[in-house]
Amino acid sequence: MTVTMIVVLLTGVVLNSAQTMIYATVSIRSTAAHRATAVGWTSGIGRFGAVFGPWLGGRLLAADHGDWGFTAFALAGVSSMIFIGIASLRTTNPAPRDTEARDLAAAH
Repeated sequence: MTVTMIVVLLTGVVLNSAQTMIYATVSIRSTAAHRATAVGWTSGIGRFGAVFGPWLGGRLLAADHGDWGFTAFALAGVSSMIFIGIASLRTTNPAPRDTEARDLAAAH
């Protein structure tokens, strides 16, 4: 039981850090004009997953298919890995923050 609790603790710390880094990465890789929308969509999809995951797990258990739970969540992880790989193929580098701020100020 102690080992399980340590693993759960470490998983929670790593997942919380990963979620925070996703917001930071999306913010850095988005242009100033699209940054708020990109971070909003990222947050919304994360919230959806936080609701859908437990719901799906509960439905699988209720239907006596609890053994499919790992497969369903592993597929979600693999699909996330694929989408992150596709997103990393983007080769354009955003402008530095100070240049973006100056350009936005000049536009208004």
